[in-house]
Amino acid sequence: MFVFGIPVLEIIALISGVLGVWLTIKENIWCWPVSIIAVLASVAEFYEQRLFGDMGLQIFYLGAAIYGWYFWNKNKQKKFEVKKTPTKLIPLLMLATLSQTILFYFLINFLKGDRALFDATLTACSLTATYMMTKKWVENWLAWVLIDGAYVILYSVKFMWGFACLYLFFTIIAFYGWIKWRRTISLK
Repeated sequence: MFVFGIPVLEIIALISGVLGVWLTIKENIWCWPVSIIAVLASVAEFYEQRLFGDMGLQIFYLGAAIYGWYFWNKNKQKKFEVKKTPTKLIPLLMLATLSQTILFYFLINFLKGDRALFDATLTACSLTATYMMTKKWVENWLAWVLIDGAYVILYSVKFMWGFACLYLFFTIIAFYGWIKWRRTISLK
């Protein structure tokens, strides 16, 4: 089903995705259940487009949203605030991302997915950035600016205009999220 030439699932993903990220910037725990709606709408569309890395990533996001919802709720009574990524973990995060990229590339190629290297790289980077977000590490937003900007290119190449618009908006609000969370650290 289409509205103005855009699949309904893309529209649902757009609206709930934007709302979910906005609530994350506000450090509002409702970001997680709203994000679940975006995830479920996206899975079917990515399957249809043969972007298996993105589809698998959405399944991961479902688990991450449940974990994030639980983790943020568990820590609401504690001092759980935005902080910088621990420097000693940066090489480990980079190694994990590279390892995932290689694994996903071979898996996506095996499944005859489209744009395998692009899809694998963005999937791996997104997993790392999501982990950083659940820990409230401010640099997650800079990672998202780069990742979401690259997704705009991928979805444009695939003529998935609804998702291209969504990720362009994500790029902009991720930059805003970085500014807002960085200010939170500065106020301490």
